[in-house]
Amino acid sequence: MNASSDFAEDNADSLAAWSANAAFWDDAQGDDGNFWQRELVFPPTMALLEDAFVGGPLLEIACGNGNFARALAARGVRVVATDGSQRMLATATARTKAVGGELPEQIRWQLVDAADAEQLEVIPERPFDAAVCNMALMDIAALDPLFASLPALLKPGAPFVFSVLHPAFNQGPATPLFVERRETADGKFAYERGVRVSAYLTPQRLDGVAVVGQPVLQPYFHRSLETLLGAAFAHGWLLDALREPSFADNPDPSDQDRFTWDDLPEIPPVLVARLRHLP
Repeated sequence: MNASSDFAEDNADSLAAWSANAAFWDDAQGDDGNFWQRELVFPPTMALLEDAFVGGPLLEIACGNGNFARALAARGVRVVATDGSQRMLATATARTKAVGGELPEQIRWQLVDAADAEQLEVIPERPFDAAVCNMALMDIAALDPLFASLPALLKPGAPFVFSVLHPAFNQGPATPLFVERRETADGKFAYERGVRVSAYLTPQRLDGVAVVGQPVLQPYFHRSLETLLGAAFAHGWLLDALREPSFADNPDPSDQDRFTWDDLPEIPPVLVARLRHLP
């Protein structure tokens, strides 16, 4: 692990990686998101947002291929969906047109680098009923511009809901999964599965994969909970809801040939939080 380097370089690397991976990512996510998004991310995110659906527009930061924007639009929500990659927005627009119906009219796409305060400040259609950022804060090189700019984009008291890789348990390449086998007193075998965490407090830049087979690695910016939430608190945000979803169905523990996050129902790989800003 290497400490995060110069912001400009980190930010450029992140935007370039997501542009290079845009077509692959779109194929992997499809119309409705991949298994993780459908099972872990979208349900708690939607639940934390639902009381904000009062007719006005919603702002999405780092929309990727547009799967969550389409899910919102299917509920009748108007969405301004932003991303820092023009290629990613192109895939989102094309896929949404292909899905058809009323969805294309419900979504407005805009190129916005979430680490650039000047770009954030000119987003139109404000004030928004809510803002959301799904599984992307760990891909953004600096969070201060976003936490500082969002209050002016939202209605008073409007929520900002975000999801990230769980900082305590899932730092991508820095937190390997393990399985250990031991013999029991009756001569059988028992298997223990878990996550090995060897570092947590120090912010780190890590380069890894979101989906196996993607063309290039992308930077992850690991932040402890103190660092992540502290950046929000420093700009007047309050935390008013938190979810730690995990995969609930644990397969046969004796099947040592199968081992993924699905096998760890007691360890959440994702954290979903809702913030509100103090005036």
